Amino acid sequence: MAKSYKRRKPKKKPPPVSRHDQIYKRKRSTAEKVMLIMGILIAISMLLSLVVNLASNQF
Repeated sequence: MAKSYKRRKPKKKPPPVSRHDQIYKRKRSTAEKVMLIMGILIAISMLLSLVVNLASNQF
């Protein structure tokens, strides 16, 4: 009895990835995550100090 071989299917190309996705949707290293969090915390603290200064000047 003859062997029946399975036909090899051609590999499908993945959908093209835009430049924006390459930059923003990649895995970030731990150092990058820490820097992002620190930057956000600094921005929040600056906003809070600004609000407190403006509130204290009104009284």
